[in-house]
Amino acid sequence: MENTDSTWIEHVLNPKTITSIYPTQAPSLAQVRLGELSILCGGTLQCRLHFDLKDFPADAPLKWVQQKCNTVSLSLNLIEVSIKQCVIPSGNGIGDLSIVHDGTGFQVAFSTQPQGVVFRARATWIHVDRISAYINENVGREG
Repeated sequence: MENTDSTWIEHVLNPKTITSIYPTQAPSLAQVRLGELSILCGGTLQCRLHFDLKDFPADAPLKWVQQKCNTVSLSLNLIEVSIKQCVIPSGNGIGDLSIVHDGTGFQVAFSTQPQGVVFRARATWIHVDRISAYINENVGREG
């Protein structure tokens, strides 16, 4: 279910946050580990998705390399969001994230195996809250 169209990055409020780390190709959204899905109340409805990407960038920032980081963590804020479906995923939280910009907003979905789609929403805007890296002791291990 991964969105292979990387143009969604061009439409976020601050695309350079991602393109500075991934200048030639957008990071894959397949097999990400969703660590947090939160609903932010007050004003317009927002959701925060915090997840680890499966792949580490080939040309990672020097600071990340020096610190021996091996996992990229990304936080996205979905702004003016309408939640269509939200089920707590079972298992390890690994699944495919799909983000599609349709001209007027973003269609966002997260699916796991064997549950299928567990989160589906529409957002007017997406803001990249944070991109960082850390040492993940479980990289290379199953689950």
